[in-house]
Amino acid sequence: MQPAISDLATVTTLRQSIPTSEQFLNASEKVMAFPTAPSQEPVRIAPAPVAPTPPQRDWPSALALIEETSEALRINDLRYTQLEERLQQTIAQAASNMRELEAQIATANELLWRSEERARQAEARALEAEGWLARLHDAVTTSFSPASRPQSRG
Repeated sequence: MQPAISDLATVTTLRQSIPTSEQFLNASEKVMAFPTAPSQEPVRIAPAPVAPTPPQRDWPSALALIEETSEALRINDLRYTQLEERLQQTIAQAASNMRELEAQIATANELLWRSEERARQAEARALEAEGWLARLHDAVTTSFSPASRPQSRG
């Protein structure tokens, strides 16, 4: 906010140092040339003696403005450098996170593959066990059925 106030002060200082323009010096002559009513005599205003002064340069204000501008540029360069460093850190962190996540995905895929393999093996064992249970059932039912039992002596 301070550079804006400084700029306003510079403009105000420069306005005060600028000599009055010729169009305003000639205004009093234009007023005198304007026709007046016949009953009144024109009022003569004596022009104020104006000594032509060369335009004065406000070197201290210009120098201060240049210094403020160069300081603002220096601060902007420093901020740019800091932002660039932070961006590089963020990129490095993102790359590290990505490698870590890729490793986690690879581990999860390996665990999934192992789990699926164990599930296939368990399913095969379950089918084999069902087959054996069916055979045992058939053996028990056929071996201990009344038709296959020897007649009791009685």
